Amino acid sequence: MTRISDVKIRCGHCRAEFTGAVAFADLESLESAIAAGLRETCPSCGQVVICSEKNLMWRYADGSGGGLYA
Repeated sequence: MTRISDVKIRCGHCRAEFTGAVAFADLESLESAIAAGLRETCPSCGQVVICSEKNLMWRYADGSGGGLYA
């Protein structure tokens, strides 16, 4: 499975992009966290962001992207 090198979250309230507190090794672990209700707090506005594939972007170790990067 392709390794993930970077995950960013876009806040639905203020549209800021930020790196979450949890790192993910691969897409399977990221998808599992989303299914479990992954939430992060936006450092710009303080809103709790419920993470989904609609507001996440990630880069694979090979440089290709997924989510909003795709």
